[in-house]
Amino acid sequence: MTEEQKPWYKHPHVWLLITFPALAIMGGFHMLYLVSTSTDSLVSDNYYKEGNQVNQRLEQDQAAVAKGITAQILLGDNQRTVRIILNRNDLGPIKLKVIHPTLSGRDQEAPLSSNDGIIYNGEFAHPVAANRWYAELSDMKNTWSLRKEWASQISAALTLP
Repeated sequence: MTEEQKPWYKHPHVWLLITFPALAIMGGFHMLYLVSTSTDSLVSDNYYKEGNQVNQRLEQDQAAVAKGITAQILLGDNQRTVRIILNRNDLGPIKLKVIHPTLSGRDQEAPLSSNDGIIYNGEFAHPVAANRWYAELSDMKNTWSLRKEWASQISAALTLP
């Protein structure tokens, strides 16, 4: 058989022409799957409410600076236990939140307990994977807060102003 007498499926150029549209269709189905299974946590429906929260957060940060509160956060080897060392012992019960910058479903909060008011211990429900987070330390009444970006690597301490 000569080159012209082969069936169409035995010509390599035909498969080359079919490959790219087939890959585009498979990519489209993959994107459709991603859209249907993931949530869009970056989009907010209530911008006014979030704007008020930003103003409230700034007031809480200023209150912490006015009180002279500083803290150091230490993450345990199991990535779940956490120890907070404060410079003051008159702050009462406090809590620590770790906030993922883009995926709100990964945010966690750990209530902290203390015997002396300076060293607090707590535990997260899930390990805090080595990633970029925002650590927010505040009292239970939300009158003050300290917030800073945190790359939560094992044995790396975070100092909050």
